[in-house]
Order: sequence, then C-alpha cells, then structure tokens
Amino acid sequence: MSDSIIDPEITTAEITDAVPTTTEITDAIIADTDTNKIDSLATLGLLGPISNSLAYRVHEIEKHVHSREYVYGISASQAGNDWALENTLNHYTAISGVGTWGADANDEAKVWGTDDVGHGSNVKMDLHRVFVKALSVDTPFLVRIVYGTGTMLDAITAGQMSTFIVQNNPAGNKAGGSPISIQMPRITMGTTKMWVQIACATNNATMQFFILAHEYAG
Repeated sequence: MSDSIIDPEITTAEITDAVPTTTEITDAIIADTDTNKIDSLATLGLLGPISNSLAYRVHEIEKHVHSREYVYGISASQAGNDWALENTLNHYTAISGVGTWGADANDEAKVWGTDDVGHGSNVKMDLHRVFVKALSVDTPFLVRIVYGTGTMLDAITAGQMSTFIVQNNPAGNKAGGSPISIQMPRITMGTTKMWVQIACATNNATMQFFILAHEYAG
C-alpha cells in the first residue's frame, strides 16, 4: 500500500525527491541574480521607448551633469522662428514694465524658436545658465524664462516658466561677471519656444544677456 496521503500512486519518497533542496534553491537565486542585476543589463537610456524608466532617468541626470554646454545670443533676424545664434557676441535684450513684466510689443526677448536646432541628432535641451551682460539700473530685476509650444501667453497661463532674480553689484563688474545657474524642464527642439521677460521698479529698464544650454539625444 502507498504511504502517500496525497495520491495513492505517489510515495512519500517520490514527493521528497521532487522538492528542491536548500542548496539547489540558493544556487538558482545566485544564478538568476548574476545574469539579471541592473549593472549587467544593457539599456537604451534616453533613446529607450519609456521616458520615465529608471535607465532613462539615470541617463538624463548623467548627461545633465556631464555634457557639452553651448552659448547663444540673438540671431541676425528674428522675423521668423530662428531666434538664436551660437557663439555670437550679439546679446539678447529684455525690457521691463513698471514693477511688472514688460508687456509692450517686443519687451520680451525671443530666445529659442522652432527653427533653432541642436547639434547632431540631439532633440532636447534645457537652458542651464544665463550670463547677464548689463542691467540698465541698479535695483533688482525679476527674470522669468517662459517655454511652450503655442504663444507666450498660453505658456504663462499654463504656468510653464522658471524665475530668478538678479541685481547689479554696487561696484566693480556691473552684472557680476559670472553666469547664473537656473532650473527648468527640458524642452523638445523644433516644437517648443522660449522667451525671457523681466520686471523692474523702473519702466523700460533693460537686461542684456546670453544663454548657455545643454542638449540631449532623447
């Protein structure tokens, strides 16, 4: 008679033989870990299909810290959507209102248009730093970078902006002499535009500046 209470045709010895030993389980775990741990797997990073995957985010951070930086000023003509020119000494200019953002025609600086392109196959960028060449008065200036695929007003309404503050030094180099680091989301080149607006206590005060940008493959 079989001594199994599970199936009269299966013996206890057969059941025992079918259960893996502790050593066999441990060996299987080690083998699986060795072939599937994160630093052994190939990834596509920024070129991968999932924009919020771990590999994508890690690659994005790595390229933000370790990447080339490009300097841009105003293009020769901003009549179309080509607003930026690389390695020029011709600055952008933004104009303020009275204690508020400049709202007259052309008070905003058109910084990046849909016809502005990156280097090689890069498709995304972020404005990483701003170099202030000159401020027309010595009181504080609020500065905001506005970005969007529609109009500037649409982008402002949607809250698509990043803001910082700057002021002349009381003596010496007027604008500090060093680029100002800023924070903003990455944008897609070819579809997203950027503008810079300023606010100052003095009406029609001006800020002359250049932008420094990072680019990304995806």
